[in-house]
Amino acid sequence: MLTFDNSPPVYWFIGYVLAAFVVFSGFYKSISTKIYLISAIILLIFMRLPVIVFNRELNPDESQMLSHAITLFKDPIYWRSVDGTTIGPLDNYLLVIPRLLSFEINYTSGRVMGLICAAGALVMLFYALKNWFGASVARKISLVPLLFLAFTQEIDFVHYSSEQLPVLLLSVCVWLLSRATQGLGNDKTNLYFLGLAAGAVPFAKLQAVPQALVLAAAGLWVGYQCFKTKKEFKPILFLLLGGLTFPILTLICTLIFNVFSDLIFFYILGNVIYAGGKGFLDIPSQFITIFRLSADFQIFTLALILPICIAFYQIFRKPSIGKMKPIIPVSILLLLFSSIYAVTKSGNDFIHYLNFCIIPCTLLAGYGLSKIEKWSVAFPVIVLLWFASNDAYHYVKERRLNAFNSVDARTLAQSPVVIALKKYSKPDDYMAVWGWQCAYYVEAQLLQATAENHSERSIFLHPMQDKYKSRYMADMERTKPAIVLDAVGKNSMWVQNKKAQGIESYPALLEYVKANYKLIGDFDDTRLYVRNDRL
Repeated sequence: MLTFDNSPPVYWFIGYVLAAFVVFSGFYKSISTKIYLISAIILLIFMRLPVIVFNRELNPDESQMLSHAITLFKDPIYWRSVDGTTIGPLDNYLLVIPRLLSFEINYTSGRVMGLICAAGALVMLFYALKNWFGASVARKISLVPLLFLAFTQEIDFVHYSSEQLPVLLLSVCVWLLSRATQGLGNDKTNLYFLGLAAGAVPFAKLQAVPQALVLAAAGLWVGYQCFKTKKEFKPILFLLLGGLTFPILTLICTLIFNVFSDLIFFYILGNVIYAGGKGFLDIPSQFITIFRLSADFQIFTLALILPICIAFYQIFRKPSIGKMKPIIPVSILLLLFSSIYAVTKSGNDFIHYLNFCIIPCTLLAGYGLSKIEKWSVAFPVIVLLWFASNDAYHYVKERRLNAFNSVDARTLAQSPVVIALKKYSKPDDYMAVWGWQCAYYVEAQLLQATAENHSERSIFLHPMQDKYKSRYMADMERTKPAIVLDAVGKNSMWVQNKKAQGIESYPALLEYVKANYKLIGDFDDTRLYVRNDRL
């Protein structure tokens, strides 16, 4: 099994040599685009290996989505067996794929799927840049996001996050838009699949809807131009048809499986309440707050700041380069603004939201690069120097290069309460966790008994609290979990007040547990209840 200690200098040296070759191939025209792209993806995969084999939770969202995937493999009806709250069904279904291929659903398999999304998004971004600005600009400017994503060890950019699949879908939209605006391929095909990808975005992450709307609107403009010049209405029709395909199919499925009301109440209305964060005037300060939390993203932005500034100047003073249609810079600019809105809307200071800004920033820099292309080698060099100097500092100071010391990637860690519950559980048992500690589901590899695998929305006061609590009890009676854990306490995110937020705070749940379960004990501040027939 591949392992890494805290200071693997040979591995890091190979990574920087490979990075140097990728940068060289980006600027040396004699090396084909195919070789450049292949070496770029190899670099991304190679530098992500330490975090991939680190089969432990890096972010609570990972455990939340992996738990959903474990449950969906056995009961694939979303909003009945699983409710990802702000996370859409596609993010969770994606994690089921390794299990279909006979692999365990764990942190390693999740990060592999996230890496595939990141690699796919970079490839789509490259081809969009190539279509709009030419192969030379595409190769030079795409190096910056590549090196950033390859060498960053900031957790928010390397764990499996709910932004990675939406970013891939948005990158597909950008690529298809670039083909449509440049007259590449069939207009109807480009616009249909642009609509299809944009229509799927809300079911990956509602937060990404503003960007999808911008790209769909740009596609509508392309269709209108086709109608105006060729009197051809079909491109607009195909775009609308593509945009409606996924929502209609989802609607049909929810009606067939009787979860349409759950879609409306818990995915749309519930998240409208959640998204009631900052006001419009608070967006700049909120974005700056999140931006300051990530040194690596600051360097990524710094590396592109000059071409981005030139792009802004060109857009507002001269919104076209040569024969370029004005819709291109306008769409890129709106895409950037919509991504900033998406990052700040919830009011939470989560760094992984910045994933939404990588593609718009790179596209904007590509638009402004033509004026300073001869200096463009400085941009990837800035990024490489940042990571190299950081690594050199930590190696000299702490003898440390790798932030993710390898563990036995073939086995999952087990918390004390998971070790204890193993005596009473069987494969494919249901388990309920009151509080917020979704890692227990992944460690135990047990199905979640309630649609929400954390009970935060049943605990905190909000307009829909009673509805969430009612569904929680209905799910408990439907699945009759073999194990119930009260995780409220030191191991629970956001809910640590046992007296005010534990099972006792919900009398109906307390009575149900008392009637059907026995308290086995308290294991590292988590109470374990086992169904009576399992004792």
